[in-house]
Amino acid sequence: MINANTQMLQKAWATLPITKIKERAFEGAFFSVALIVMAGWVYFITLLVVRLILWFFS
Repeated sequence: MINANTQMLQKAWATLPITKIKERAFEGAFFSVALIVMAGWVYFITLLVVRLILWFFS
C-alpha cells in the first residue's frame, strides 16, 4: 500500500513541471495574441485620426 502511494506521488511530481510548462505556454500565447490585437487597434485608430486631420486641413 505504501509503495503504491509512493509511486502515485512520484508520477504526480513528474507530471507537475509538464503541466506548469503547458500553462505558461498557454498564458504566453494568449498574451501574445492580445498584444497583436491591441497593436492592430492602435494602428487602426491612429490611421483614422491622421486621415481626419489631413482631411480637415486640406
